[in-house]
Amino acid sequence: MKKKRVNPHRRPATLADVQKAKKTAQNEAVTTAWAIFFSALRDKEGFGYTRLRRVWDEVNYLADSVSKGYVSIADLEKELEDYGITLR
Repeated sequence: MKKKRVNPHRRPATLADVQKAKKTAQNEAVTTAWAIFFSALRDKEGFGYTRLRRVWDEVNYLADSVSKGYVSIADLEKELEDYGITLR
């Protein structure tokens, strides 16, 4: 009796597959959020190239500060909550 062939489309997802899908979804979510945020600054607040560039540079500076441990995301969220902006 022959062994049944397994349909390659029905193979179970490995941990690597799940992690890759998670990373892809995270990247897409961040890209979408940035596109919305910077489009609102451009279209609704009238930011031109110079001001958008300045904001982008400051965002990168804060991201670098977080990665180096100078500031935490919780600190940034708390400061925004003080201004009435709740992210969660």
